[in-house]
Amino acid sequence: MKRHWLLLALLFGSVRTAVAGEPEELVSRVRAGQAELRNWELEIPAVRSERDVTIRGKTEKLTFTTFHHDRSTLVEVGARRYCLTPNETFGVEKTPTSGQYALLSQSANKPEEYFHTVVGKSHLLFCPLTAAVQSSTVIGVLDREGFKAESVARDGADLVTLRYSRPLPDRGDAAVERGALTFSIGNHYLLTRFEYDLPAKAGEAPALHGVMTRKFTAQNGRPVVTEVSQVLTSVPANSGDNTIKVRYTYPAQGASPDEFRLAHYLPPPPALDVYEDRPPFNWPLWGGIGLAGIVLSVLLAWFARRKQWQT
Repeated sequence: MKRHWLLLALLFGSVRTAVAGEPEELVSRVRAGQAELRNWELEIPAVRSERDVTIRGKTEKLTFTTFHHDRSTLVEVGARRYCLTPNETFGVEKTPTSGQYALLSQSANKPEEYFHTVVGKSHLLFCPLTAAVQSSTVIGVLDREGFKAESVARDGADLVTLRYSRPLPDRGDAAVERGALTFSIGNHYLLTRFEYDLPAKAGEAPALHGVMTRKFTAQNGRPVVTEVSQVLTSVPANSGDNTIKVRYTYPAQGASPDEFRLAHYLPPPPALDVYEDRPPFNWPLWGGIGLAGIVLSVLLAWFARRKQWQT
């Protein structure tokens, strides 16, 4: 009997040790899971996100639609469209008067970075551009300067929580960001909850506490997010705190391949006229020259005839 209890104690102790000593292994698994989720996300033809953004007591409703095709992403926001391809990024806007698109921006230099700058990097954390994207949120946290995985805790059969810390640059040793990321193990480490604390900066912004939660379901055997809630509060709370709620749907119809090319939106350049650079015919000038020639010829003829008469 004692031997049985001893084995149980050793087993329980080894499990606790394994869980407590798992941070590096968990981070590796999370990275692999995010890569799978990202690849699957790019296979989703269309995602529509309806967002309620409440800031200082005022709620604004926004609708974003994201399309994927051949490793390219197209985001539609009202009359504007932003497209990221492996080779370039561009933005266009439909003008209300003509209904034609006008070029807003275009860049082939670091297109993904430029795309995030133009569209807004904050959307990737607080308002994810697409429902299933995890790499931009999770990997962005894991890759922050000074990130340190502190501990791992299991939350039931499917969930695991990773606690981390990160010293904030140029803020002194006491300024440390702390947070916890909770993943669904059976769904390729899809993020279900993200909670973090940012200490106050001396004499400036207050301390912040953020909580993001995600609900998801299965679609064709793969996890997709159906709702995201983000609450960002200052410590102590004030009127500047905000909440964001995003609901995701998945239209069956995506965008056509042509819509991922800039040429689809802008009219073709006008055909060049080979005579375009030739100056117009100056009728007054040449008419004057012709008339002067006629007068001169008449005068010369008259002068010659008169001379002939004199002789």
